[in-house]
Amino acid sequence: MKFKNVAIYVRVSTDIQVDGYSIDEQLERLEKYCDAHSWKIYNKYVDPGYSGGNIDRPAMLRMIKDAREKKIDVVLVYKLDRLSRSQKDTLYLIEEEFLPNGVDFISMSENFDTSTPFGRAMIGILSVFAQLEREQIKERLAMGHVGRAKAGYWHGGSNVPIGYDFIDGKLVINEYEALQIRQIYKMFLEGETIHGISKYMNEHYTNKYSSYKDASQTGVILRNTLYIGKIKYKGQEYDGVHEPIIDEETFNRVQTRYKEISSKWSDHYRSPYHGKHLLSGLLFCGNCGARYFVSTSRRKDKQYAYYKCYSRDGNTQMKKMDGCKNPNYKVEKLDQAVLDEIKKLKLDPGYIDRIIAAESRTDYKEDDNLMILKNRLREIENKINKLMDLYTLGTIPLSDIGDRIKPLYEEKDQIETDIKERQEEAEVPDILSKADTQDILNRYVDNIDNADLSIKRNLVQALIRKIEIGTTPNTIKIYWKFV
Repeated sequence: MKFKNVAIYVRVSTDIQVDGYSIDEQLERLEKYCDAHSWKIYNKYVDPGYSGGNIDRPAMLRMIKDAREKKIDVVLVYKLDRLSRSQKDTLYLIEEEFLPNGVDFISMSENFDTSTPFGRAMIGILSVFAQLEREQIKERLAMGHVGRAKAGYWHGGSNVPIGYDFIDGKLVINEYEALQIRQIYKMFLEGETIHGISKYMNEHYTNKYSSYKDASQTGVILRNTLYIGKIKYKGQEYDGVHEPIIDEETFNRVQTRYKEISSKWSDHYRSPYHGKHLLSGLLFCGNCGARYFVSTSRRKDKQYAYYKCYSRDGNTQMKKMDGCKNPNYKVEKLDQAVLDEIKKLKLDPGYIDRIIAAESRTDYKEDDNLMILKNRLREIENKINKLMDLYTLGTIPLSDIGDRIKPLYEEKDQIETDIKERQEEAEVPDILSKADTQDILNRYVDNIDNADLSIKRNLVQALIRKIEIGTTPNTIKIYWKFV
């Protein structure tokens, strides 16, 4: 058969460094194959540095477009796995994109084509083996990670835990960050809230990922057994070879306190908190941004308690500015005002809807570490593309590009695995649905006036993120968890 318009498709990836099939070698052999059969080459579609695991490749997409527009008669590749290593994608391309548009497919090395019944049968058989090879590569990579974990080594990658550096394949203590980890554990055992710890750490320290902007990050640190010398991988825990930052006694005391606090509230609404006043840990100054604390005084045998801004009258380490004049509030007055707002949520059916309509959920951001991983992945992909461009232009020899591109692909595979695992394990953002909010209100609000302080505090913590004290008297802004 004489084809008028032949599409030559060429792809290289990490496997090419092993197989030795460079772009130039594939093109040369395919061009000679066309000459021997007197076939006319319509276009050459080249995807340098792209995996065969999917068809989202620039040249591949252009070729599919040309096939749909009836511009080509046949697709010619050097080997079947150059088209795809996925059985599903291979069969999709041939049966859904090529054949319905009158385009045959030929693999030069396997010596068959889809214009014959035997060729069509062989396509399915060989694509199974291509898929098998890819799955074996993934299995070997996973086995390598398990082996490292069993030997006590961290799995590696760019997401190095705070408190450590990753040097020569091992976790080595970063003294400045280790100091921060110990501070977090100390503050939690002293009774500080996780939100309060995060706020303090963000104001006083930086780490390799900038700072402690997310309270969930602090919660993860408090529960991470890596800090007592353990390695966890795929749900299994092993003894690590790295030096612990936290002793086991301290770690166990932290877990005990965390569980005790969490058990007071259901898993969905829990908030690791313990305080002497209803709004402790939730109040912030609308003028300087500092936290509010409770100040007590006694006059004529009567005790008075006020919520005050740290910048106005408090611990100098917690100050945001000198001379802040934001208002003080009597504890009982502000507590009652907040409880009245919570009651209003239940008494006025449309109040929640009006709050949601008036506010926008702009405070949730993607996990900082996940963003760092994605940024690093883009950097690696750009480096790979640049190397392949230089190779195709003939400015870098095959021997050099193999040594330079292999570690990039290894890091790329590891980061992609880390991203997938982090996304699968990521906690749901702390945003209550309207139904969950109504459930809390229905169960607790009716008897809240007669409830003890711990129940009231749990209710407030379940519904409210923070409360901002305005610069004028009697003005506060409540940041609800359902917004």
